[in-house]
Amino acid sequence: MLWHGQTGRHAALSPETVEEVERWTPDLPPPPMLAPIAARLSALHLLAEDPVPDLANLRPARSRHALLFPASRQLWAPLPGIRTPGGFAYAARPLSEAQVALWRTCNGARTTATIAERCGCPLEEVLRFFSTLTHPSVQALQLRPDPTRARAPGLLHLVAPERPPSPRPSHLYGPAGETTLAQWHVEDITDGERHFDDRETTVAHAFAVPHPGLEGQLYGARLYDSLATRGLIPDDDGVLLEIGPGDGELGAAWREQAALRGRPPGEHIRLDISPTLLATQRRRQPGTREILGSATDIPLLDRSVDLILCNEVIADLTAIPYDPEETQEGDAIDALRARVAKYRLPTPRGPRWYNLGAWQMLEEVARILKPGGAAVITEFGAIDRDPQETEQLDHPEVSIRFDHLMVIGRTLGMRMQCVPLAELLDIKVQTHWLAQHSYAALRARARSHSGHLPARAWTAQTLPRPEAVEGLEWTPLTNPGPGPLVTRFYALIAHQPWYLHPADI
Repeated sequence: MLWHGQTGRHAALSPETVEEVERWTPDLPPPPMLAPIAARLSALHLLAEDPVPDLANLRPARSRHALLFPASRQLWAPLPGIRTPGGFAYAARPLSEAQVALWRTCNGARTTATIAERCGCPLEEVLRFFSTLTHPSVQALQLRPDPTRARAPGLLHLVAPERPPSPRPSHLYGPAGETTLAQWHVEDITDGERHFDDRETTVAHAFAVPHPGLEGQLYGARLYDSLATRGLIPDDDGVLLEIGPGDGELGAAWREQAALRGRPPGEHIRLDISPTLLATQRRRQPGTREILGSATDIPLLDRSVDLILCNEVIADLTAIPYDPEETQEGDAIDALRARVAKYRLPTPRGPRWYNLGAWQMLEEVARILKPGGAAVITEFGAIDRDPQETEQLDHPEVSIRFDHLMVIGRTLGMRMQCVPLAELLDIKVQTHWLAQHSYAALRARARSHSGHLPARAWTAQTLPRPEAVEGLEWTPLTNPGPGPLVTRFYALIAHQPWYLHPADI
């Protein structure tokens, strides 16, 4: 990387280019391979023989990552050199009143000289301040020759290490490399209220605040209305089983929406393997029944449930990296092979992840659904792409290949449908929420003051702001924000037919 300390402009060089540069005799014209690169570097004033850039006539453009808190005169920005599995570290830079004015006057169009004149500061003082922001350890400012739009993509780029994967304890994997999260859910989830803010935000958690993308509804209420429109809720509300209800917000909003529609409450059963989360759900959903148990071995009678909700759970269930050409042994491998044969699932050559736990849960769903009942299962993944393991969470989750689940469900006698989650909930994905980089800065700022900013789908109207802040960005729901991208999620809808073969009753 070549970096100009006064402008903040930079260029990355490949190892091959560096070797060519080292072989180049400076007194000779650059070789053909280096000519276009030399021209690019010269335009950035990164060659020693280039004249010193006229800094007074360059235009400072602010990083889109940085936020200004004018009351406390602090500039919050990431530290590019410190990157963790959870993202960048952030730090505050104290500013003087004059420096706050200089920062505010930078708009990507005004030159340094114009900014100095407008703020009544000597040019040398302005350049000294700007040089503290153009340093590679800060990257809060770039001095560019041409006007730059405030939302230019380049102002979101940081030269930084790759985001590292999260270290994973060995007990999260079995002998065949399969994910095994039962112990993690039982022992490692210790704060039910903050778990989905701090460790694994879900779409349902993010949208447990009113948002225009859901026409002001909460996620659970929107889900209720969407399923009611599709005729999936029984007339008497029947027996509802919620598998993995998280912190209970979805179920609470669901029940409230049912009450608003004048529907009888029905029996609501919560199944979770985490004692901590069950306790959190209990506080939010009094009057419901809870079961401590596994999604792949549900302790309920056959044909006993009218409707099943399973929201962002199955990626946590056992997945196996399996290669049909390798000799692999063990109980998990035997279970996988048995289901591959039973459901005639393809196993192409080479290692791939297979969602064994999700398959097992679907078998349980088929067993416990009443005739005419339905299950709605949401998760991130794709229709026909191989599953992938996440790297940044503190536990392994594996995306879902939904076409395998469709085959299994149909083989089990159910009618299957798979739709994008945004389509099921009719989410207006072009509505806006707080951009991910702005959320990260605000969250870091809150933590520094012993505060907490939940991972919600904040809008300009709902975002809590204890003090004024400048530089916030809002982006469509199709771009990263405080929660997962809803466009990565699907809803699997399984219908148990009214007619069952006598052998199945």
